[in-house]
Amino acid sequence: MTVSGLKLWLLAAAASVALNAAASAQTVKIGMVNSLTGPHASFDLPAAEGVQMAFDEINKKGGITVKGKKYTFTLVSEDAQSKPELAVSGAQKLLRDDDIKVVFGILTSGPGMPAATLFGKSDILYFGGFTLLDTLLGKPGFELAFRTLDADSVVSKSFVPTSVKELGVKKVGILLPNEDVSRSIVAAYKPLLEGAGVTVPIVEYFQPDTSDFAPVLRKFQNMELDGLLTGTNDAMVEAIVRQSTELGNLPKKFLYRGGSGAPGIKYSKQIDGFVWQILTRDLDYASENKVKEWIERYKAFTKKDMSPNTYWALTFYDTVFMMAKAMEQVGSVTDLKAIAASIKGMRYDGVRTMRFDKDGRAQADIDIGILKDGKISSVRAPFE
Repeated sequence: MTVSGLKLWLLAAAASVALNAAASAQTVKIGMVNSLTGPHASFDLPAAEGVQMAFDEINKKGGITVKGKKYTFTLVSEDAQSKPELAVSGAQKLLRDDDIKVVFGILTSGPGMPAATLFGKSDILYFGGFTLLDTLLGKPGFELAFRTLDADSVVSKSFVPTSVKELGVKKVGILLPNEDVSRSIVAAYKPLLEGAGVTVPIVEYFQPDTSDFAPVLRKFQNMELDGLLTGTNDAMVEAIVRQSTELGNLPKKFLYRGGSGAPGIKYSKQIDGFVWQILTRDLDYASENKVKEWIERYKAFTKKDMSPNTYWALTFYDTVFMMAKAMEQVGSVTDLKAIAASIKGMRYDGVRTMRFDKDGRAQADIDIGILKDGKISSVRAPFE
């Protein structure tokens, strides 16, 4: 299915959910803003599917019961097109609808920050996934905001020791885009690498629109590095891996902060190892029944097969059920402060096992993908 086709499918799915909801006298209107098109769509399209799927499942079971009344959900979706200005305009459209008090969406910081800032100025219960949302949580105005993916400070504590153990790296360079979020990544990962006995002699940044990485990669040559920590998106990391193998005298083991295993798997014969973060659950090599069952439901709902980025569909999926459960517990679909407090006091065992801290930061289990000796596997990293 093409991106444009999937966008149409999402809009049609939203209409379908709305029609289902219309059969009931009581409905809760939910907003969603995601990059359904543009370079960030590889993250946000699956995330949007997960939101659609969760509400569809709730509605098909009759919705939720709040103080004896039945409620179902209807969705209003806006496309940020991977652009900050369009994320803002999409957020403004949702804010103009007085019936929308809950919004899901956005996994990337560029469009995410300005949209979240708008929601923070309004009485909106907001669930986002982008990294820099961590810098807003806990501050005045963001008491109703949640980040549904683990912060780097949480992920790094399992990812670094697992990577060091699996790849056996001793000397690692760090290569990241020249963005604010990259500084936070270095601040989280570099001390943990060093604490694990790994030397980190070089940290370099490239411009976000870079396509030729040879100039910056040459700075890493002949340093006797055995590992490279990088992270942005699959296309860029694939280019970094490919150009590293072409230039020579560069590390052949890679630690990928985020994304999927696709860049490493494509060049598995040219590299010695590739470890990546699966910030939800491993869908390619699922072993748990609850994950396998979710995969089958996803295929049936979207009429699509799995892809390397499908795991982003779990970004908001379980959180939708947490929100619905909180509404039932507090006896209201509009008391946002009470709903937020209920979510923060909840541990939810869904496809992901997760909870939120007092500031709205997720603490959830993740999987870590491993490519080593030509074999692909994953390990579970529980949050406690």
